[in-house]
Amino acid sequence: MPNLWLGPFQASTNLGKMTSMGITHVLCLRDKRESHLIYPRFPHDFTYMTLDISDNIDQNLITIFPTCCQFIDSAIANGGSVLVHCNGGISMSPAIVIGYLMSKLDWSYEMALTFVQGKRYCVAPMTFQIQLKEYEPIYLAQKMMVSQEPRIAKLKRQLEDSDYPTERLRRPAPSQERQESDVVM
Repeated sequence: MPNLWLGPFQASTNLGKMTSMGITHVLCLRDKRESHLIYPRFPHDFTYMTLDISDNIDQNLITIFPTCCQFIDSAIANGGSVLVHCNGGISMSPAIVIGYLMSKLDWSYEMALTFVQGKRYCVAPMTFQIQLKEYEPIYLAQKMMVSQEPRIAKLKRQLEDSDYPTERLRRPAPSQERQESDVVM
């Protein structure tokens, strides 16, 4: 994927290398306990997003994906290049990149994992594997809803513009239903 880089913390400490690679944005994922070691090294040279997340099964990544995807999309749309890193570049940052690829390219978890492992062989987001698999139907449903919005809006306009009585489309109020179906004994 052009303009998207994945690596360990050490990759974010080499200003010359990052500049030569055209990196403009850095998505830094760290555990709160690592904040004294892993932090934005060059805040005047790059745009940073730093998230404190835990590398454990209780960490909900699905709620973080939209924020991360928006950061990556914004950077790339403006001609930038993004480095996504965590401490080791093995679990947390690969999980975010896999989730991003799944949503952007409509890939399954397995396809995105295989692609990322092909670029960085040590990737093993086992802690987040279940969540990544659960994310697949979520992003697919979101995309389907977004794709249906124009169609739904068009149908609403057609109904509003037509002479078809919209009262026929509405359900009767529950109190009206009961009155019509009440049996007197």
